[in-house]
Amino acid sequence: MSPIAAHRSARIAIIAPSGAHLSLDAFDAAVAALRARGHAVRCDVPREGWQRFSDTDDARLEQIHRVARATDVDVVMIARGGYGLSRLLDRIDWALVAASASRGVRWVGYSDFTAFQLALLARTGAASYAGPGVSGDFGVPAPDSFMLEHFDALLAGRLLPIRWNDEHPAPQPGGRQSVDGTLWGGNLSLVAGAVGTPFLPVVDDGILFVEDVSEHPYRVERMLHQLLYAGVLLRQRAVLLGAFTDWKPAPHDNGYGLGAVVDYFRSRLPVPIATGLPFGHVPRKAVLALGQRYRLEGAGGGWCLAPAAA
Repeated sequence: MSPIAAHRSARIAIIAPSGAHLSLDAFDAAVAALRARGHAVRCDVPREGWQRFSDTDDARLEQIHRVARATDVDVVMIARGGYGLSRLLDRIDWALVAASASRGVRWVGYSDFTAFQLALLARTGAASYAGPGVSGDFGVPAPDSFMLEHFDALLAGRLLPIRWNDEHPAPQPGGRQSVDGTLWGGNLSLVAGAVGTPFLPVVDDGILFVEDVSEHPYRVERMLHQLLYAGVLLRQRAVLLGAFTDWKPAPHDNGYGLGAVVDYFRSRLPVPIATGLPFGHVPRKAVLALGQRYRLEGAGGGWCLAPAAA
């Protein structure tokens, strides 16, 4: 990863390839916060949406292509997620986006942006970055300090190691575990939805990370089964579970929850399953490079995920 600057300041272009604004106040506050941190921010995201999208399909496609052609941009960020990129995947000029990435442009986002990131990796092998969105992460009174540390490091051309405690630890046979692999993944619904399409990368011996929001554990389990039966999970060297938030237990769950899902898949998979990765629809999120090699190390109830040495 070539550095874009020796300092924190960056030229940031904001696009809205998915949903319309949920709050213009939050978006305006986020743009102001980015500028206050010394970044040169440019944005031509419409103030009013079209249907549930930020703009028409053609206009959102042009947003992507316009910033991909730009030679005065360091970072591309998304206004928010939602839904909309699935409508564009077969029309995006992936070679144009990959050329932008090869110039050192960081394409950063999460949630619905997972569809874009998976397709970019599948079609070109180019890396992108799972990381903060504009409105949700910078449009709050106090952006999360952990997120800011990782975001600032990315702008300085570095990726920080991530250390965390497993939320659902299990005995790890053989003492300290260490695996290397290509990191990839994102929002579980988008990863599972890409199965059987040309927009799911084929990653052997990878490290897959997933997260989701408003999905009951049985739906999480069903999507993981889809990846298991499609052969995806069995090709990985480790599976990392991030945050699964904003779901409501049902009266008939009878103790079934995310912990039960983790236990079940640990009984089905011969690879480590780590929980509690600080990433997802939560304020405390790391920056992760999709398509880059990482090393995962575990000891006791904790994990460390770091870019592998070149």
